[in-house]
Amino acid sequence: RYAAQDAAARKIADWATQQPAVRRVLHPALPGSPGHEHWAGLCRAAAGLLTLELDQRFTTADIDALVDGLTCFRIGWSWGGPVSLAMPYQAGLMRKLGSPYEGVLVRLCIGLEAVDDLIADLAGGLSRLPAR
Repeated sequence: RYAAQDAAARKIADWATQQPAVRRVLHPALPGSPGHEHWAGLCRAAAGLLTLELDQRFTTADIDALVDGLTCFRIGWSWGGPVSLAMPYQAGLMRKLGSPYEGVLVRLCIGLEAVDDLIADLAGGLSRLPAR
C-alpha cells in the first residue's frame, strides 16, 4: 500500500506543479521542495502526503469551495489510510510564529483510488476557481 500511495502522490505532485493556480507543491520527492535534499539523503519513498500552496489571489472561501466540490477526496485530517483526503488550511492561523506560505494550503493524503481519477477530480476543482 505504501508503494502505491507513494507512486500516486508523486504523479499528482508532478502534475500539480504544472497547474497555473498552484503556486508551489510541497512534497519531499520534488526537487526544490523544502527539505528535499535531506529527504533524498535518507529516503527512497515519500508516502502519500503532499500540500498544494494555491495562489494568494484565491480567498479562503474559494479554496473551501474547491475542496467541497471534490468527489474522489473526502474531507479530513487523518492521514495514511486507503481513502484520499483533502483539507484546506491557513498555516498562519495555526502557528504562533506565522507561516512561510503566502497562499492558502490544501493538504492531500493520497489513498488507493485510481490516480487518473484523482487528477481529474483535482483538475475539475482547480478549473472551478474564479478567474481573478
